[in-house]
Order: sequence, then C-alpha cells, then structure tokens
Amino acid sequence: MPCWMTATTTVELKAADQRLLKQAAERLGWRASIDKESLRIQTPDGITLFVSAQSVVIPRGQEELVQALQRAYAHQILDTVASQFGWTLESTDTSESNFVLSKF
Repeated sequence: MPCWMTATTTVELKAADQRLLKQAAERLGWRASIDKESLRIQTPDGITLFVSAQSVVIPRGQEELVQALQRAYAHQILDTVASQFGWTLESTDTSESNFVLSKF
C-alpha cells in the first residue's frame, strides 16, 4: 500500500441522529461539524471520523473511538429525553455506563 493511502474501516451505527451525535462528540471534547447529510468528527489526536446515514468510516485500528462515541451518544440520548420530562441524569461511575435519574 502506498504511504499516502490510509486504510479505513466502516462500522455500522444504527439510528444515528446527527445533531445528538454531534453533541456526543463535543461531550468527549472532539470537534464536530455537520455537512449536508454527513458528520465530520476530529479527535484531539487528529484522527478523523466520517459519519454518514448509518455508518462510521475510521482509520483501521481506531475502532475504540466508535465505542467511545457510541457510549457518549447513548448518554446524550438519555440526557436529552430526561430533560424533556424534567428529570436530571447523573453518572454514577467514571466510565459513564451507570446512571441515576432524579426528579425534584
């Protein structure tokens, strides 16, 4: 493979709402911009993810970035829905995989 080519991997990403996905990326401290029907996300390390309708194209070997994005996306969905009903969402651990919903 020529040195100027980048090997990529495509990962399926079901039911992705571009606006919520952008907010999830920003929650991780990544830069994100929506361009027509796709989303371009760049990590602080300079790795770029291209998100289209139902998939993410990433450099090969960087699949863990999609997992981090999926976790942040799930958190963003929960946070958005909770706030619509007057609930607050709090993470109970550092990995942000356990949450507590509260309503006052």
